Amino acid sequence: MLVLNRRPGESIIIEPDLRMTVLSLADRRVWIGLSAPGAFPELRVSATVVSPGEARLEIVPTSSIVFEEGRVRVTTAPEGAPATAVRAGLAVDRKPGESVEVGDDLWVAVASISKGNPSLTFGGKTIGDAFSVTLIRPAGSYVRLGVDAPNRRVYREELWEVVQAPTVGSLLGNARVTALSEDTTAGSAPG
Repeated sequence: MLVLNRRPGESIIIEPDLRMTVLSLADRRVWIGLSAPGAFPELRVSATVVSPGEARLEIVPTSSIVFEEGRVRVTTAPEGAPATAVRAGLAVDRKPGESVEVGDDLWVAVASISKGNPSLTFGGKTIGDAFSVTLIRPAGSYVRLGVDAPNRRVYREELWEVVQAPTVGSLLGNARVTALSEDTTAGSAPG
């Protein structure tokens, strides 16, 4: 498990294209946003321990909620929908192992509760292999997130940007090759 401190507005990248952003911190309540470009609209999730064996799982924005025989299923509201504007959502108490289905291909479950810290698992066809995030007690202006994503790399957003940027050496090398090829095509020998 990788443990990272994050402040509101800071993100974690889970390869290949999942972004988890701390949206807000208040008291013991942490809101995180999960997004995957082109796969599903941003999902906002919060989990708060309500008893030693239950956590309140909140999911927004939702446009519909279905309860049937122990299953809870929500449909997320697309950007610009009325449910998004009013931040309509679901708040349901779940025991470890109980999940909420989000659309057809995503689910969120309370994985465990340890020392007052809820751990959530996200999974489904939309995101590939399941991964877990433990919301470790918020401390002032940041929260510790424990991320367990088997078979995936996890980065702080600022490190991800560095990893994705081309290196200075490769940029200079490409510039020199381009300059040499331009000299050669102009009929002059590189000197």
